[in-house]
Amino acid sequence: MHEQKRGSPIPGLILIALGIFFLLANLDVFSIHGELVWTYVLIFLGISFWIGYFFDRSQVGRLMPGCVLLTLGLLFHYTSTHGWDTISILWPFFLLAPAFGFYAMFIFGPRDRSLLVPAGILTILAAVFLFQNYDRDIRFIWPVVLIAIGVLLLYRGRRHGDTRDERESECD
Repeated sequence: MHEQKRGSPIPGLILIALGIFFLLANLDVFSIHGELVWTYVLIFLGISFWIGYFFDRSQVGRLMPGCVLLTLGLLFHYTSTHGWDTISILWPFFLLAPAFGFYAMFIFGPRDRSLLVPAGILTILAAVFLFQNYDRDIRFIWPVVLIAIGVLLLYRGRRHGDTRDERESECD
């Protein structure tokens, strides 16, 4: 006899959790605002992807949609309750959502350093745009910081290039 392959427990767990959630809401344990249900669904789906990963740790790819859905669900929940005009300041979280996914895949996965490149780029872009929105003085600070980092990188590259040139001339 051959062993029958069992399916993932995730769909069953999702249905049980949704049932408990809506049952508790119907019992008035907590209230659900109709206009916010969709944000709860996004948050719940994000958490479900994370739970799915913890049941099968070889499925690191589940962390990306888990982070994106969880981040966006929380963002939309916040903007729905505090006014949609806040999205004009918080929109960089659309960039951070996949960045969080790349970081999670790096931390919980096989430590593939190539995941840090897009994560870092998205994080820096989001930070720049967030800082640009919050304080007028920061608008002038972050470009100066970028210039300083660029100068340091050029100086470091030139310094390493000089030692390489010295080694090459010693070999001649």
